[in-house]
Amino acid sequence: MSSVRLLVIVGATAVGTALLRYLPALFATRPAPHRLERLLQAVPAAALGALLTQSAPTALPPGHPLTLTLALAAALVLAVRPGGVLWPVAGAVAVAATGLLLHWT
Repeated sequence: MSSVRLLVIVGATAVGTALLRYLPALFATRPAPHRLERLLQAVPAAALGALLTQSAPTALPPGHPLTLTLALAAALVLAVRPGGVLWPVAGAVAVAATGLLLHWT
């Protein structure tokens, strides 16, 4: 793939993403309902759960079920508290790294 074609693809993706994010805000004439705001606040935790469920079993080497279970539990515990997705991801990575260093099985 040529570098020009790659730049066109990246640029078109950036423009498409920007349009999808900013056009609704431009046409909004009134504030969003409270229920919609609460629903949208749950989207990062739901996305994190979907990503972890899909990728966690393949993220660790085979033979570490305890480490995997503890890392997922850490992510779950940290995801139910407010504060975004940084802490659940960091917690799961820290527990998984500790488990691999200490050879938890």
